[in-house]
Amino acid sequence: MIDLNPNPVKLICAVTFSPKAPLDDIVENLEYTFGLIDRRSDTIAFTHTDYYKAEMGSDLKKLLVSFEKPFHPEDLWLAKRSTIDIESIYSEQGKRKINLDPGYVEPSKLILASTKNFSHRIYLQQGIYAEVTMTYSNGQFNRLPWTYPDYLEKAFLKFLEIVREDARHLTDH
Repeated sequence: MIDLNPNPVKLICAVTFSPKAPLDDIVENLEYTFGLIDRRSDTIAFTHTDYYKAEMGSDLKKLLVSFEKPFHPEDLWLAKRSTIDIESIYSEQGKRKINLDPGYVEPSKLILASTKNFSHRIYLQQGIYAEVTMTYSNGQFNRLPWTYPDYLEKAFLKFLEIVREDARHLTDH
Protein backbone atom coordinates (compact mmCIF):
# COMPACT_ATOMS: atom_id res chain seq x y z
CA MET A 1 0.00 0.00 0.00
CA ILE A 2 1.27 3.47 -0.86
CA ASP A 3 1.89 5.80 2.09
CA LEU A 4 0.28 9.10 1.12
CA ASN A 5 1.26 10.72 4.41
CA PRO A 6 5.03 10.49 4.93
CA ASN A 7 6.34 11.04 8.42
CA PRO A 8 7.18 14.61 9.35
CA VAL A 9 10.86 15.55 9.30
CA LYS A 10 13.06 18.21 10.89
CA LEU A 11 13.59 21.27 8.71
CA ILE A 12 17.11 22.66 8.89
CA CYS A 13 18.79 25.60 7.25
CA ALA A 14 22.48 26.20 6.62
CA VAL A 15 23.36 29.87 7.01
CA THR A 16 26.56 31.00 5.30
CA PHE A 17 27.18 34.65 6.05
CA SER A 18 29.66 37.46 5.68
CA PRO A 19 30.84 39.51 8.66
CA LYS A 20 28.70 42.38 7.31
CA ALA A 21 25.48 40.36 7.50
CA PRO A 22 23.06 41.17 10.34
CA LEU A 23 22.84 37.63 11.72
CA ASP A 24 20.20 38.45 14.37
CA ASP A 25 17.90 39.93 11.72
CA ILE A 26 18.45 36.93 9.46
CA VAL A 27 17.55 34.53 12.28
CA GLU A 28 14.45 36.61 12.99
CA ASN A 29 13.43 36.36 9.33
CA LEU A 30 13.97 32.60 9.33
CA GLU A 31 11.81 32.25 12.44
CA TYR A 32 9.10 34.46 10.94
CA THR A 33 9.07 32.21 7.88
CA PHE A 34 9.52 28.73 9.39
CA GLY A 35 8.71 29.03 13.10
CA LEU A 36 10.92 29.02 16.16
CA ILE A 37 14.47 27.73 15.92
CA ASP A 38 14.96 24.95 18.44
CA ARG A 39 18.61 24.09 17.79
CA ARG A 40 21.65 25.93 16.53
CA SER A 41 25.07 24.49 15.73
CA ASP A 42 28.36 26.04 16.64
CA THR A 43 29.54 28.51 14.01
CA ILE A 44 32.44 27.39 11.85
CA ALA A 45 34.78 29.26 9.52
CA PHE A 46 33.64 28.61 5.96
CA THR A 47 37.00 27.68 4.46
CA HIS A 48 36.33 24.60 2.35
CA THR A 49 35.70 26.52 -0.87
CA ASP A 50 36.04 29.99 -2.38
CA TYR A 51 32.74 29.54 -4.23
CA TYR A 52 31.05 32.53 -2.55
CA LYS A 53 34.12 34.76 -2.15
CA ALA A 54 33.53 36.96 -5.23
CA GLU A 55 29.94 37.59 -4.21
CA MET A 56 30.07 37.64 -0.41
CA GLY A 57 33.68 38.48 0.40
CA SER A 58 36.09 36.68 2.67
CA ASP A 59 36.05 35.56 6.31
CA LEU A 60 32.73 33.80 5.79
CA LYS A 61 31.11 31.82 8.60
CA LYS A 62 28.50 29.08 8.60
CA LEU A 63 26.06 27.59 11.04
CA LEU A 64 23.10 25.23 10.94
CA VAL A 65 19.72 25.74 12.59
CA SER A 66 16.70 23.49 12.98
CA PHE A 67 13.12 24.44 13.53
CA GLU A 68 10.74 23.34 16.24
CA LYS A 69 7.70 22.72 14.05
CA PRO A 70 7.48 19.34 12.27
CA PHE A 71 8.03 19.78 8.53
CA HIS A 72 6.36 18.05 5.60
CA PRO A 73 9.06 16.83 3.19
CA GLU A 74 6.97 17.62 0.11
CA ASP A 75 7.31 21.32 1.00
CA LEU A 76 11.10 21.41 0.57
CA TRP A 77 10.81 23.26 -2.75
CA LEU A 78 8.73 25.94 -1.04
CA ALA A 79 11.28 26.29 1.78
CA LYS A 80 14.04 26.86 -0.80
CA ARG A 81 11.97 29.48 -2.64
CA SER A 82 11.35 31.21 0.72
CA THR A 83 15.06 31.27 1.55
CA ILE A 84 15.82 32.77 -1.85
CA ASP A 85 13.42 35.60 -0.95
CA ILE A 86 15.16 36.10 2.41
CA GLU A 87 18.58 36.17 0.72
CA SER A 88 17.39 38.97 -1.57
CA ILE A 89 16.50 41.14 1.45
CA TYR A 90 20.19 41.12 2.42
CA SER A 91 21.62 41.68 -1.06
CA GLU A 92 23.34 44.87 -2.15
CA GLN A 93 23.83 45.69 -5.82
CA GLY A 94 22.91 42.12 -6.75
CA LYS A 95 25.41 40.55 -4.36
CA ARG A 96 24.27 38.43 -1.43
CA LYS A 97 25.65 38.76 2.09
CA ILE A 98 24.12 35.43 3.03
CA ASN A 99 23.46 32.06 1.46
CA LEU A 100 20.62 29.99 2.90
CA ASP A 101 20.37 26.29 2.13
CA PRO A 102 17.31 24.56 3.56
CA GLY A 103 16.99 20.85 3.89
CA TYR A 104 15.67 18.29 6.27
CA VAL A 105 16.82 15.51 8.54
CA GLU A 106 14.95 12.28 8.91
CA PRO A 107 16.29 9.21 10.71
CA SER A 108 17.90 7.73 7.58
CA LYS A 109 19.30 10.77 5.78
CA LEU A 110 20.04 14.45 5.27
CA ILE A 111 18.36 16.05 2.26
CA LEU A 112 19.33 19.48 0.90
CA ALA A 113 17.59 21.70 -1.65
CA SER A 114 19.36 23.45 -4.50
CA THR A 115 18.64 25.60 -7.52
CA LYS A 116 21.39 23.83 -9.44
CA ASN A 117 20.74 20.64 -11.40
CA PHE A 118 23.32 17.87 -11.38
CA SER A 119 23.44 14.12 -12.02
CA HIS A 120 22.51 13.19 -8.44
CA ARG A 121 19.74 15.78 -7.98
CA ILE A 122 16.04 15.26 -8.55
CA TYR A 123 13.79 18.02 -9.81
CA LEU A 124 11.02 18.98 -7.41
CA GLN A 125 9.32 22.04 -8.93
CA GLN A 126 9.67 25.77 -9.58
CA GLY A 127 13.40 25.46 -10.36
CA ILE A 128 14.23 23.56 -7.18
CA TYR A 129 16.10 20.26 -6.91
CA ALA A 130 16.77 17.93 -3.97
CA GLU A 131 19.65 15.66 -3.16
CA VAL A 132 20.42 13.05 -0.55
CA THR A 133 23.50 14.72 0.95
CA MET A 134 24.32 12.08 3.57
CA THR A 135 22.86 8.77 4.64
CA TYR A 136 22.66 7.47 8.18
CA SER A 137 23.69 3.90 8.90
CA ASN A 138 25.86 1.99 11.35
CA GLY A 139 25.28 4.68 13.98
CA GLN A 140 26.59 7.63 11.98
CA PHE A 141 26.06 10.00 9.09
CA ASN A 142 27.95 8.81 6.03
CA ARG A 143 29.32 10.94 3.23
CA LEU A 144 28.45 10.46 -0.38
CA PRO A 145 30.69 11.44 -3.32
CA TRP A 146 28.98 14.87 -3.50
CA THR A 147 28.71 15.62 0.23
CA TYR A 148 29.99 19.13 0.92
CA PRO A 149 33.08 18.92 3.18
CA ASP A 150 31.76 21.48 5.68
CA TYR A 151 28.93 19.09 6.60
CA LEU A 152 31.62 16.67 7.80
CA GLU A 153 32.93 19.16 10.37
CA LYS A 154 32.57 17.87 13.95
CA ALA A 155 30.30 20.75 14.95
CA PHE A 156 27.89 20.00 12.11
CA LEU A 157 27.94 16.22 12.58
CA LYS A 158 27.18 16.69 16.27
CA PHE A 159 24.30 19.03 15.39
CA LEU A 160 22.92 16.59 12.80
CA GLU A 161 23.03 13.71 15.31
CA ILE A 162 20.96 15.74 17.79
CA VAL A 163 18.48 16.83 15.12
CA ARG A 164 18.23 13.22 13.91
CA GLU A 165 17.18 12.22 17.42
CA ASP A 166 14.57 14.98 17.38
CA ALA A 167 13.32 13.63 14.03
CA ARG A 168 13.08 10.11 15.43
CA HIS A 169 10.72 11.39 18.12
CA LEU A 170 8.40 13.19 15.71
CA THR A 171 6.63 9.92 15.02
CA ASP A 172 6.36 9.00 18.73
CA HIS A 173 3.46 11.40 19.30
